[in-house]
Amino acid sequence: MMNTKPFQGTNVFMSRNLVPPEIFDMLHDALKQNGAQVFLCCDPSRNGPHDYHVISSSDHEKFDDLRAKGCQLVGPQCVVYCAKERRPLPEQGYTCCLAMDGVKVLASGFEMDEKAEIEKLVTSMAGILQTKASPDVSFVVVKNVLAAKYKWALNTLKKPIVSISWLYQCRNEHRVVPQDSFRVLPFSGLTICVTGILADERKEMQEHIMQNGGNYSAELTKKCTHLIAEISFALIKEHLQLPF
Repeated sequence: MMNTKPFQGTNVFMSRNLVPPEIFDMLHDALKQNGAQVFLCCDPSRNGPHDYHVISSSDHEKFDDLRAKGCQLVGPQCVVYCAKERRPLPEQGYTCCLAMDGVKVLASGFEMDEKAEIEKLVTSMAGILQTKASPDVSFVVVKNVLAAKYKWALNTLKKPIVSISWLYQCRNEHRVVPQDSFRVLPFSGLTICVTGILADERKEMQEHIMQNGGNYSAELTKKCTHLIAEISFALIKEHLQLPF
């Protein structure tokens, strides 16, 4: 029995205004060879469950208009990956690639509009945005160390804790990029004031606070989250595992 082609039954709309010319022919061949019915135009009225529109990226000027009209959008990388792996095109609003296929992400410390943006980023790469903490979470994205799930992720989950910039980089490169340069620093989101510290140590402490993502405040104000008073600077260095 002959296997059904993975794109069989789908209607794919490809306009030269939406797809880079250097990959247009390659995408067209990949779609046709895998059973798609290809239309060389953009028709926003075609927004049924089996209709797809190929668009270069979410930054394209026509992206928001097509989304608003209920069109199902896929990026070139998504088409290429699905064709290579012989799998159907994903059924969701927009998929730029499958870099996070099956990856579970938890976000914490963000406002509602920021969480909505994070959900768009994760799902556009075929990932899953978790709403609750669970052991199967792969990555935790936090705004800063004040986020509710930060300590849980650090001490219990022990998985990478990254900033939202990491998600943007993954989308830009269409892959799960290394996390090291996107890790949330230990004082991120903190405003720290010190008192009772000698001038030389105070200056050194200020440098370490800023190097580790915190804000240093020379005066104690309502914006301060922490006050360090009458404590050995050596303990701070030991906590951060900094060299003397």
